[in-house]
Amino acid sequence: MFVNEPGRLNIAEEKLRKNPQARREVVAQTLHYVSALSDWSYADLQRQVASAVGKQGNIPFELVKRHAGGKVSEPQFVDAVGRCLREGRILALLVGDGIREGVQALTELVNRSATKAFSFGLIEAALYSFEKNRFALQPRVLAETEVVTRHMTIVHTKDGGSPVVIEETDDPDEPKERLSSGRQHLKSWWKPILTMRFDDPEQEAPFWLVPNNAVLNTPFPGIQIKAYSLKGGTQIGVFVSGPRRANVMMIQKYLRRERDSLLRALPKGTEVNAGSCKIAIAEFDLESDDEKREWIMKTLNAFANVLRPRLRKWYQESIR
Repeated sequence: MFVNEPGRLNIAEEKLRKNPQARREVVAQTLHYVSALSDWSYADLQRQVASAVGKQGNIPFELVKRHAGGKVSEPQFVDAVGRCLREGRILALLVGDGIREGVQALTELVNRSATKAFSFGLIEAALYSFEKNRFALQPRVLAETEVVTRHMTIVHTKDGGSPVVIEETDDPDEPKERLSSGRQHLKSWWKPILTMRFDDPEQEAPFWLVPNNAVLNTPFPGIQIKAYSLKGGTQIGVFVSGPRRANVMMIQKYLRRERDSLLRALPKGTEVNAGSCKIAIAEFDLESDDEKREWIMKTLNAFANVLRPRLRKWYQESIR
């Protein structure tokens, strides 16, 4: 297992081609590791690593800090790893000197139907032998999932005009280059929202996505609550989404079952459509930036209060 400075976890399962498990069994075994890790907290990880290496202390952080030259914040690292564990944001790799036929097709099937935020890939590590017992290893990436996650949101305008597409390209857990002055201005607009407090003490603070979104993680892996502001601030809104359509579709039956109670509990004007897995509300009539930010914070807090306990319950039902 590997971990990097932003707290991303990577599992590498190594198998020889001659191993009879090099097909379906090894894929299932690798996914079992992902499932097991997704039930861990950071404290679980720290305890298991300390036990494995025979040392006490926060060993994962100390190892990363050493390789990063001491430029890693322990609280931020611990929070980032804990979030990745909770959401199943893990890169699982199957590494072998030869990948048997059928494993790549299984990999594609896994990535299409995954319900957590993990990625699964194949690496063929070719081995070459030379004189004097020397070897060379050449890794070849055979199959991989998304390297850069691209979030796309389509907002239908109130007047029935053409839909507006909002593309979000930043990943909040990866290191950022210095923001341009234009992007810094956009992020500054969201700053009061990014530091807001929620009624639910377990709700993490929102994070910002370029160009104009604030995002809340939820207890249902792959499901997020997002706030947006269209260019120029002509429309603001809050909605439920996810980086993968398959994750959002998982809550469809629960939306259908609890649609009436959701409509009663969520802010007036919220649309709940089980068929399209849509929970959304928009506001057009506010003029000042302060009013818009106040509405977004109030609505995000209301969505978190109503949806977090339900999403937690729905997720537990979905994995039984």
